[in-house]
Amino acid sequence: MKKWGKFLLIGTLSVVPLLVVIQVVYWVQSISLSLFDFLSKYTNDSLYTAIIIALALGFLIILGYFMEKSGRFFILSWIESALEKIPAVRTIYSISKKITDMFLQNGDGSRKEVVLVEYPKTDVWVPAYVLNKHEDILVLFVPTSPNPTSGYTIIIQRKYVISTSLTLEEASKFIISMGADYVKKEEISEKIKNHVPVE
Repeated sequence: MKKWGKFLLIGTLSVVPLLVVIQVVYWVQSISLSLFDFLSKYTNDSLYTAIIIALALGFLIILGYFMEKSGRFFILSWIESALEKIPAVRTIYSISKKITDMFLQNGDGSRKEVVLVEYPKTDVWVPAYVLNKHEDILVLFVPTSPNPTSGYTIIIQRKYVISTSLTLEEASKFIISMGADYVKKEEISEKIKNHVPVE
């Protein structure tokens, strides 16, 4: 029975990635159908609904293109300037924009910085995103596994962190996979072993 239980566990774990993909596809399909039904109630025509969705997708592609190339889009800039005149909305929009900007590459092609920091205690290293900095003071977001959108925001001196060549995508994959997707392991291991504690 113990052996059969082991085989059952291995078999179950082997199909988990497939089940996750199926669940995501089902979720996207469900949202798409809900959106289609919502628009159909107003247009009363499937063709018009399909055209509206196609135009919306086209707009998002164009928006993504301009944001990738120049970091700005005139329509979005106009909307932003209008929102900045509304006190309560301005605060919410500004915070949410800074968070989403963290996951987007800057227009000049600069890379978001990922560092290693000792957290929650000495000699325990975790990847963190650099959100902001002033002189040698860094504002870091330390994400938790397996959900990288939750975590802790800390303020720390640069001398207490280790710089890495990890991209935001690589660090996020590492966190989501709970360390199973361990890229650049040689570089990270070497830096941790050679790290000299700051007095």
